[in-house]
Amino acid sequence: MPGNPPTSYETVFPGGGEMGARLRARDWAATALGPVEGWPQSLTTAVRIMLGSRFAMWMAWGSELTFFCNDAYKPTLGVKEAWALGSRSDVVWAEIWPDIGPRIAQVLSTGRATWDEALLLFLERRGFSEETYHTFSYSPLADDTGTVTGMLCVVSEETERVIGERRLRSLRDLGAGMAAARTVAEVGGVVAACLGAGTRDLPVALAYLTGDEPALLARAGIGPEHPAAGRAAEAAAQALGLLGPDQGPVVVPVAELGPLFADLPAGSWNRAPTHALVLPIAQQGQSRPAGVFVAGLSPFRPVDEEYRGFVALFVGQIATGLGNANAYEAERKRAEAFAELDRQKTVFFSNVSHEFRTPLTLMLGPLTEVLDSSPATIDPDTRRLVELAHRNGLRLLKLVNALLDFSRLEAGRTQAAFEPLDLARFTAELASSFRSATDKAGLVLDVECPALPEPVFVDPEMWEKIVLNLVSNAFKFTLEGRIAVRLDAEDGQVRLTVADTGLGIPEAELPRLFERFHRVEGAQGRSFEGSGIGLALVQELARLHGGTVGVESTLGEGSTFTVSLPLGQAHLPQDRIRAARDGISTATRSHVFVEEATRWLGDEAAPPQDLGEAPGPATLAGLTGRVLLADDNTDMRAYVRRLLGDSGHDVEAVGDGTAALAAARRHAPDLVLTDVMMPGLDGFGLLAALRADPSLRAIPVILLSARAGEEARIEGLAAGADDYLIKPFSARELLARVETNLRLARVRREAADALRRVNETLEAQVAERTRERDRMWRLSRDVMIIARFDGTVTALNPAWTTVLGWDIDALIGGSFLDLVHPDDRARTLAETRRLEDGQATLLFENRYRHADGSYRTLSWTAVPGEEHLHAVGRDVTAQRELEEAFRQSQKMEAVGQLTGGIAHDFNNLLTGIVGSLDMLSTRLSQGRLDVAPRYIDAALTSAHRAAALTHRLLAFARRQPLDPRPVDANALVASLEDLVRRTLGETVTLETRLADALWPTLCDANQLESAILNLAINARDAMPEGGRLTIETRNVELDAIFAAAHGDVAPGAYIRLAVTDTGIGMPPEVVRRAFDPFFTTKPLGQGTGLGLSMIYGFARQSDGHAAITSEVGRGTTVALYLPRHAGPLAKAETPAQALDGPPVAGSGETVLVVEDEPAVRALIVDVLRDLGYRALEAEDGPSGLAVLRSSARIDLLVTDVGLPGLNGRQLADAAREHRPGLKVLFITGYAENAAMAGFLAPGMQMITKPFPIEMLARRIRAMIEG
Repeated sequence: MPGNPPTSYETVFPGGGEMGARLRARDWAATALGPVEGWPQSLTTAVRIMLGSRFAMWMAWGSELTFFCNDAYKPTLGVKEAWALGSRSDVVWAEIWPDIGPRIAQVLSTGRATWDEALLLFLERRGFSEETYHTFSYSPLADDTGTVTGMLCVVSEETERVIGERRLRSLRDLGAGMAAARTVAEVGGVVAACLGAGTRDLPVALAYLTGDEPALLARAGIGPEHPAAGRAAEAAAQALGLLGPDQGPVVVPVAELGPLFADLPAGSWNRAPTHALVLPIAQQGQSRPAGVFVAGLSPFRPVDEEYRGFVALFVGQIATGLGNANAYEAERKRAEAFAELDRQKTVFFSNVSHEFRTPLTLMLGPLTEVLDSSPATIDPDTRRLVELAHRNGLRLLKLVNALLDFSRLEAGRTQAAFEPLDLARFTAELASSFRSATDKAGLVLDVECPALPEPVFVDPEMWEKIVLNLVSNAFKFTLEGRIAVRLDAEDGQVRLTVADTGLGIPEAELPRLFERFHRVEGAQGRSFEGSGIGLALVQELARLHGGTVGVESTLGEGSTFTVSLPLGQAHLPQDRIRAARDGISTATRSHVFVEEATRWLGDEAAPPQDLGEAPGPATLAGLTGRVLLADDNTDMRAYVRRLLGDSGHDVEAVGDGTAALAAARRHAPDLVLTDVMMPGLDGFGLLAALRADPSLRAIPVILLSARAGEEARIEGLAAGADDYLIKPFSARELLARVETNLRLARVRREAADALRRVNETLEAQVAERTRERDRMWRLSRDVMIIARFDGTVTALNPAWTTVLGWDIDALIGGSFLDLVHPDDRARTLAETRRLEDGQATLLFENRYRHADGSYRTLSWTAVPGEEHLHAVGRDVTAQRELEEAFRQSQKMEAVGQLTGGIAHDFNNLLTGIVGSLDMLSTRLSQGRLDVAPRYIDAALTSAHRAAALTHRLLAFARRQPLDPRPVDANALVASLEDLVRRTLGETVTLETRLADALWPTLCDANQLESAILNLAINARDAMPEGGRLTIETRNVELDAIFAAAHGDVAPGAYIRLAVTDTGIGMPPEVVRRAFDPFFTTKPLGQGTGLGLSMIYGFARQSDGHAAITSEVGRGTTVALYLPRHAGPLAKAETPAQALDGPPVAGSGETVLVVEDEPAVRALIVDVLRDLGYRALEAEDGPSGLAVLRSSARIDLLVTDVGLPGLNGRQLADAAREHRPGLKVLFITGYAENAAMAGFLAPGMQMITKPFPIEMLARRIRAMIEG
């Protein structure tokens, strides 16, 4: 008798790539396993499975645990790859055997698998001991007798993930800490904390500062006593010296760092670093590094680009933190310097103000004497000049006194003298002194100061300054309405309020209102004059009295200032209190304020000249002309007007820039002479307005200013002024400047007239063409755009506002792609690329976002230019919505058809079931058993048809439970060939074109079979006269363009299964709706409209795609795209084979049935017991779990998915905690989770209700034996 054929190397080691070749080349006779011919079948099977897997595996077999592995495991072996196969496993992995040896011994002795996740192992695979992390399981391998003789390791290396997450965590923690660090010391603390938490990557690290005072910023893994930490300046210098000329990072052996770095400790490892990475701590914009970082690198990791990059990022965070801390410190010092400068300024003003008093006294004294002399002593003109000098001397004295008061207050040298005072009477007198000024200005002054219950302790002079400053300020900024002064006492406080109906104060200015020298920008008061310290002085004087000052204001409505002082004297220094004095007068102290306020109203004796119908600009033969003078100081206006008038000029004088601009537009002057600082529109604002007005821009402008210096003059000329005159100026200088600028203006005007005449004709032609183009651009109802090919918008027409609601200015400079719907951007970008290639766009639709957030559909035509695209878009939203409404109405009509069809089908099926069962009951009661099979068959047929209809409804909803497995589509099509031929009939020819080497796909084979049969039936119905049906398979790669065009499919590898007929075909409008649910072209009762929708749902649920192409009279192709499965193709029954053969009986195995429906549970239990199984039952998840946790033997768990208490999957997971190898068969009618891909774990299968008993029996037998 012939023996078994000898085992060949090709049989034991088929394929397997490089490792398979090495195994075939190995002399196995020289190993402990002996010749291959003598190997047990279990060993050869295990080796073949390992070699065929794409997952990394290694195995050990026999008494010496001989080592095997596959190609996927090669990276883990490293340099051991050349000799490891066939060697002892404890030799191959000698360096980690203390870690893995006990685990392997446990598997061999107990037969139970192990599991480790991200286990740290130090492998010697690259010539050094390397830090690696692995997730793996050791599973037992039994020989032909069932004895555990070896083990199989399935492993996934996770070194890069573990180390990457650890480094990312270190960088994240460092960045978060740096965000809160404000000083260099805090930066050092954050660095030290992060280094301490991440020392596996930086076991030893030192960060040095290398500025003027070198220091150690932070350290980790090294003590303060080490020379590298203790002698920071020398160590930093040594480290800096290692950097190259480009100051770039450098890796050096630790021995070459220098003597201070000798004997570096090991840090968190058990081995000291052998190499170090030295990097500069470089800050942006700095030529020299701020520090240097020395990192002792892990001896267990390669110094690769990733490692160096991590350290560089870490150091970059340190540099950012130092930069932020230095900026914060610089800002703090800057604030301190400003405070010191402010103090010095106050001291300076105090000194200057004091020195001003002597010359002012010598000026005002003689002037007062002249004015007090007899009127006959001086002529009227001279008296007016003396009054002018005396009046402005008093203003200067007021300013000097204010500066001196404030500086003394701030320096603490003010000596207040508090005395009890009838504050109501005193305040009323002070406020009422302004009545003449308010009456002249047309304002109402309301003073309400009722008698107080007791005298108030104040310093009279200080209180006088408080009241006069507040009332003067109110008068200055109240142009109409009233000023109200109130004084009352309440809750132990006396309260002064000064309210006005003036201009009000912007809310943003209120916090700084009482700061010294602060002035509200653009305040349009009666005058721009003032020192900016009046309100600050009020606040300081109120504080000296133990009081407060506050303000409430609304822009355009007015302001209310409130000063509150405590009553009594307990809050005041007792040594500064004195007895009351009689007869305190306010006359001499208030007249300066009142007179100045009156001057703000202007010089009524010399109003601005009304030139009436004066002629145009004067002829300049005598170099005289019309001069417009703007100055808010009445005395200055009178002085300059007299000088120019005496020289023959016509002068119009106004008090601010707004009035000057109005006067210039009313009568164009020959020259404008304006002060820089004026209320409302200042000199620079007036200059800008004149230059912006085409009719006035040529008028020469001379600026008058008290600001001296070259910078002030340059600023004025740069703003467009023709000349800049600094106060004080002489009369001769003023007249000379005016004459020169009038002469230059005449020359410029004559040249401009000549140029204007030349350009008039050309401008007319250009203007006409421009108007025509602009008219079309402006009036078109279609949106128009000019943009660069990268999407940047350069021009838009007004229709963008009317159609899409956007402000055009907000879109210019942005990208039009930002407005395109996210689902349309890829198509839009592709069309833009076609335009850039020179191809015009004739018709293209996409959706643009409206300003209200909705989207509009636009239909475009576009042409390319050299650097821009020009496009016109029409809003077709309403048209598309009308089409969609029409489709919806058709869909609702289809729903009616569906309802009628389903009701019709179910009623027919229920009639068959109920009628057959009724007749069966009747015949059984009559004892007529011979007819029972006929009625049973009729009921079963109707029930199976109802189950198929329910399955279609679930498939349409994409909720049918899927059992995705690797499927060979070619084999499945071949197995269906006979069934499809019988379905098609004799008039239709079937042809299959199956691709060679077709990729496997991961899907539910039953659903794929159902889809093919459904498509075959549809094709048969489309060929009533006969024809050809072709089923074709091939491999395809779907690119990004295909994915972008279809939207619901990802790029990648797919198999394409296409069913093509030569039938009547479909028009385009039917093709567009063919996958719509409920859509059908068949009569009522002959179709539900769910067939193609079910197929589309199956494809999408399988992460694939379905598409239809059709032409009327030529036929239809329906293509399914199913994703490629990268793993091996498992050996499995085809769906058509699943029910072949009789039910297979059991052998006494125990099956636990968990089902909450009693009838279904009883049916399954009866079937199992009839087939010879021992059946246990439970009605819900918790009771089933109790059985599973008992000691009873259970070979298979059959459970419903939708259970009360615990669902089926939860029950299975809980059961496997106690019974790891338990096999599970799920039964379900519909469960949403069960329909999800990935629901089934290894060792789990699913069967869908309703199911034939034979199918249940065969599935249970197959799972128990599998």
